[in-house]
Amino acid sequence: MSANLIHYPPNPDYGTGVYRRRITFLRRTDGIDVALLDDYHDMRVALTVEDGVISDVVAHMDRFPKTSCPGAVVALRELIGRSASVSAMALSSEERGGQCTHLVELARLGLAWLVRGERSETVEIALTDRDADGVQHLALDLDGAPALVWVLEQESIVEPAGYHGQGLFGGFTRWAEATLPPGEADLWRMAQMAVFVARGRAYIVDGSSPRRVAEEPSRRGACYSFSGAAFATAYDNTGYVRDMSGGLPPLRGVPEAAS
Repeated sequence: MSANLIHYPPNPDYGTGVYRRRITFLRRTDGIDVALLDDYHDMRVALTVEDGVISDVVAHMDRFPKTSCPGAVVALRELIGRSASVSAMALSSEERGGQCTHLVELARLGLAWLVRGERSETVEIALTDRDADGVQHLALDLDGAPALVWVLEQESIVEPAGYHGQGLFGGFTRWAEATLPPGEADLWRMAQMAVFVARGRAYIVDGSSPRRVAEEPSRRGACYSFSGAAFATAYDNTGYVRDMSGGLPPLRGVPEAAS
């Protein structure tokens, strides 16, 4: 488990549940809307593209981990004026620190969908908690059809057998982009991010005694809430986690994001 989370109390129910994540892509004539729903997040991004340039970015957060997270909605508008290509999301380390990791990834995925001419689609991911041997099972469905199945042990791939031993961190993104077709690489990256976020299920991260962001100095500069003034002022939100082990809620329409 992540060393950054060990100061949270352990979740006594961990090992019996399933982490679930849904990412929805809705194409528009002038851009795309991308929405994320999982145990810890409910947010969306609307990208407008004109003449190959990002002309507008609007985001909204309904559920998020830190009290400072909504400030990243405004920060995301710094993407306006960039080329509407996936390479536009190659942020410098300083830029990444001033942005929400999840909002930027939604924007990157949305641009990739547009560039490839993909239709509106829904990705749903289910990942079991680790068992006593560190084994997890991941299933990724695309519009309800199986698209990716992993068996993992200690966050390394056991199955598919052709990728046995491939770790999910420490260069995974570069490996995926160099090894897999772009559309498939994006699915693998979405699955990898699910494994990363699901680490939080082992802990009670939204308890009644919120912790300050500054109590995790090793994460300074990691994202919007761990950078700038937010690092000293932000706290955990309480009661924001939704255990979706029993299944994701019914798919709703993806409204255009609003500020």
